[in-house]
Amino acid sequence: MFVFDPLSQGLEFLSQRELQRAEHLFLHVVNDPYAQAEDLTLARKYLNDIRACRSGTKNLDFDFYRNLVRKKPIASFDALYKVLTELYFSRQAKSYEVIDRELTLKVSAIIGHLKQIKIKDIIARDHFFEVLEKGAFQNVKKMLADLNGEEKQVDYYRWKTIYRKFVQHINPILLERHLEILEYILETGDISVLDDPKLALLTQKYRWIIQSTLKAKGFLLRSYFFKAKSEVQSQFSKTEGTRKYWDEVKYKKIEIFERCGFEERDIQKFLYVDKLNYKTLEEIYRFAKSLGLALIPREISLALRGVKKANDHLRERAGFLMGNRKGFQDQLIEQGFSVENSYKIARQAKGASNPQIVESLKLALKVAHDEIYWYRIPPQSKKFRQDLEVQCCKHLSTVRIHLFERGRLNKLLLQAGKPLIRQYLIKKYGEGVVSLHCYFRMETVHQYYKLKFFEYHSSSIPSVSELIKISRKEFKPILAEGYRAFLKKRRLAIPLDLYEEIARYRSVTSWEDDDTTTEEKILLRFWFLMDHGVSITQGLINKGVLRPTMDLLGYLDSQGVNAKAGLIGFACPSMA
Repeated sequence: MFVFDPLSQGLEFLSQRELQRAEHLFLHVVNDPYAQAEDLTLARKYLNDIRACRSGTKNLDFDFYRNLVRKKPIASFDALYKVLTELYFSRQAKSYEVIDRELTLKVSAIIGHLKQIKIKDIIARDHFFEVLEKGAFQNVKKMLADLNGEEKQVDYYRWKTIYRKFVQHINPILLERHLEILEYILETGDISVLDDPKLALLTQKYRWIIQSTLKAKGFLLRSYFFKAKSEVQSQFSKTEGTRKYWDEVKYKKIEIFERCGFEERDIQKFLYVDKLNYKTLEEIYRFAKSLGLALIPREISLALRGVKKANDHLRERAGFLMGNRKGFQDQLIEQGFSVENSYKIARQAKGASNPQIVESLKLALKVAHDEIYWYRIPPQSKKFRQDLEVQCCKHLSTVRIHLFERGRLNKLLLQAGKPLIRQYLIKKYGEGVVSLHCYFRMETVHQYYKLKFFEYHSSSIPSVSELIKISRKEFKPILAEGYRAFLKKRRLAIPLDLYEEIARYRSVTSWEDDDTTTEEKILLRFWFLMDHGVSITQGLINKGVLRPTMDLLGYLDSQGVNAKAGLIGFACPSMA
């Protein structure tokens, strides 16, 4: 007789006065490392009774033991429910690794219970799992209601994670016990253990089926007993398509999903998708691993439409863009963008907005170049380019609106010029100017050029308080007088057409206010050239250096003048 419950079967032998066989079974319980504490206590008690009887110190009432025999093994699910419930409510068991670690400890304590469960074939195993899941789920639901005082919904995907992993841990134990039953049938010829009235005798065919099942180390399919041997033989010769094969594939898929950190929602979504075969999943997983990435659900969805689509998406995530996006990224890199930011922009931006982003970038650099006399920030400025990259990354297709229509470019250029203004103020007023409570009013571009005016057109520089008191409106006549005096002193004449052209010109950034005059615009160009040591002459004016379209930086370079003087944040293109 196959031993499912050694304690009950030992009692049965004891009631039949077969002391040796009963002792053997009780010793089996005592030596079982997974035996339950209650069974251990009873087994030791019955062993002591047997030994006392043999020594003649005690007379046993064998009918008493007959009444203690459990007619059928009691495979209680309570211990299994307890494990699942405790794990569900565990605050530590959040990650897959922790759940696995907890289950390893908890399952080892219930192996004795699992061995009492009679799994006759694959259908019986599936039925057992269904009953277990339903009962354990109700147990968790009841526990939630008891804790909260009202019925609360179970976290479905957390429950699915715990139950799935629990089944994964106990399935090998159930399989091992099932194979022991099959070995017992072969040894004793007692096929009645399978509890099927149609299987009365262990025929040669039945023996071969059981032997083949043992060799395959899988669960028995009872339908094989009622099929032709040739058909069953073809099933056993299969390496793919069997229940065992699909179980193994399922666990392999789960292993990949868990390594990639998928949530249970996504695991349940992709686990039973027929179009996602394991070879495809393994291929894209290895490719992702070679790029130093973990798969994401989006790539699994793309793999259903072809491995190439999934691999292309992985390349993009790894920084290797394809097609038009790659071309757009190359354009951004040519403009001085970092590889990281160019990749980010090219990957996120829609294809139709790519030209708009590039044009906005070029226009911003052109503004910095053309209006160097006002902002004093060269287009090669490292900080300025970094700020532009940030704006492009942040706004993508709407970057033009933010830079030009909402004044972001003007703010970026003015902010980048703060260090230049600070240096100039310290040069004129000393280090102490920075600590003045009114310094924030001094550190503006208008105060900078107001002070620049007094440097070139006055015999003395006003004090800080005097400079601040001069408003833009009050400064207009002072500037006009200085302009006329400068032209007279240098014997300069500004052609009318040039004067009108400068007057008509308006910056893209709209930095000109109501008090900005044409004279101020002309003087701004003069001051820029004078800061670089260029002497203002009529010949210089006749060359067109005052025209709004004139490349002042290019002119300085052609004259061999150090263009870094009087500028801030100057950097060569390779540094940007």
